[in-house]
Amino acid sequence: MSKRTFVSLAFCLAGIFALHGQEENQNNYGVDEANTKFGLQSGVLGGETNYTYLSLKDHEDVSGVPLGGIGVGNINFAPSGKFTRIGMNNIHTPIKRSEHSFFSLWTRKGNEKEAVRLVRDSHVLYGMKGIEHIQYKGLFPTAELSYADNNLKVTPVIRAYSGLVPHNVKDSSLPVVWFEVDLISQEDMEAALAFSWEDFIGLFNDPKSLEGFDNGQLLSEGRANINNGENWPLREKAKTYVEPYQMGSLKGLIQYAADSLQPRKLTFQNYVNQVVIAVEEEKNVSYLPAYRSNSEAWDQFRNNGEFTSSLTKNVLTEQSQTSSASALAVKTQLKAGQKKTIRFMLAWYAPELQIDAEALPIGSYWPCGADYNKYYHNYFNSMNSLVSYAVSNRTRIARQTTEWQIPVLESSLPDWYKFKLINSGYVIYTNMVLTKGGDVMVNEGAMGGFAGTMDQRLSSHPFYQKFFTQLDRSEMDIFADAMDPEGYILHFIGHYYVGMGTVGGRVPTEKGWMLDNASGWIIQLVKDYEQTGDAEYLKAHLTGVKRAMKFLYSRMPQGSTIPVGPTTYDDFTHPPFVFLLCRCMAGYTQGLRSYRKSYWR
Repeated sequence: MSKRTFVSLAFCLAGIFALHGQEENQNNYGVDEANTKFGLQSGVLGGETNYTYLSLKDHEDVSGVPLGGIGVGNINFAPSGKFTRIGMNNIHTPIKRSEHSFFSLWTRKGNEKEAVRLVRDSHVLYGMKGIEHIQYKGLFPTAELSYADNNLKVTPVIRAYSGLVPHNVKDSSLPVVWFEVDLISQEDMEAALAFSWEDFIGLFNDPKSLEGFDNGQLLSEGRANINNGENWPLREKAKTYVEPYQMGSLKGLIQYAADSLQPRKLTFQNYVNQVVIAVEEEKNVSYLPAYRSNSEAWDQFRNNGEFTSSLTKNVLTEQSQTSSASALAVKTQLKAGQKKTIRFMLAWYAPELQIDAEALPIGSYWPCGADYNKYYHNYFNSMNSLVSYAVSNRTRIARQTTEWQIPVLESSLPDWYKFKLINSGYVIYTNMVLTKGGDVMVNEGAMGGFAGTMDQRLSSHPFYQKFFTQLDRSEMDIFADAMDPEGYILHFIGHYYVGMGTVGGRVPTEKGWMLDNASGWIIQLVKDYEQTGDAEYLKAHLTGVKRAMKFLYSRMPQGSTIPVGPTTYDDFTHPPFVFLLCRCMAGYTQGLRSYRKSYWR
């Protein structure tokens, strides 16, 4: 587009916007409809707004800080103290909550003793009631829960965290969570803390058979529906075992399946077959290796603050049965005013998958794209090697994880904005797929497993573009590699329950153009240059930019300077020129800038 054409178009648009302003009282293009999505609560449109964001008191359940790693699964530690949205196996359709995964506190002073679960509810479970109040500070990927105002003789504070170190993918993709629990007493007394974890091994989605599955493209012949793993059942519960676990200063239990868990259809779920719960540098540790939903299992803890089960290999959960759970407890003697910190670890591991292309049936995996393994498989070939590294590097990883939050927290921004900025990064745990080979895609919510997606990237990628540039570029590169021969950028590059593309491979989601995908890719490419100054990366995609620009020009009706066609991005109908112009003109501008930058440098 020439400078003269651009200036002429700008003047024309000024007139159009002026005319549009005269009509806006008659048509507000979906604003009223959007507002009706939110009900009036306490007289405020959209609900309560006066939260103390950095110290939420007795906040609602379900959503909490996800803990885990990039591409390895995660668990939510909710403001109620419960574990929710357990995506250890499946980040797309996580298990909603666990009643059998929790912390509990026991205290005894003379003849007075008490045992409570450190969760906010009104139930009695295993003979222990919950508590009434929790102060919650959630700043991804850390959470702090304080249990003051509950009339407890010992006041606990739980700090949970996992690794997210900018530009360090290795330390940010470890399936490891730490829980540091401070116990503070105002007088001398005995105290014990227990950590219980339910057996989730083998609970992944899998079709009952491969009938109807093939290696065809998903956007044709109804394949999207059959490949929607949300509609598949959970795989029959695998038989699992539990036995003592020790690694250096760690003591605990390991839950495991005897064999690797081979699904009928390979997906990007985590086929976890080992889980460790352990405590670091403690002597007085007792164990409850396996228990079901009965209060008697906890009698010894309620009475004495410790378990008396023998430490031998046990069956944890029989095949096809409801999951059991495991627990361990640490007992200690507190002095008045003393703070005792107990550190627990939760870690999980899935073995590397080996694909026998000759033996596996058609439709059981996507043969043209990225691998199905985890990034940590580049470094760790066993649970022991993973745990050893996590223990040795815990202090550094924890420090570097919070360092990037400090400038935000020390800024003059309001607390709600600090809260939103830091927690906006959670999707890198809950939605990102990261393979052993370093290929990346991000699941789009409510899309049945489809991932990419180019339209949503435009607003959602800045966090990982800034902190994990190599991951952002991986996804951008796959989009470029999968560009249609006509020059348009695809909407998707993969599917959580099927497979994804890789540079030099093929995506299972070909065809289907929309204007904003091409312009969005160009915009993000130039934004990468503005952020990094890396002209070589920009030059590498120059041919793709030319092809995308040619496609956009081809969508212009004769006599027009604006492409016309479908777009993806909004819920409501808008005047054609408003959205298309803003998006496509941005694409043109960025495209022209990329030409100049590539040629001039």
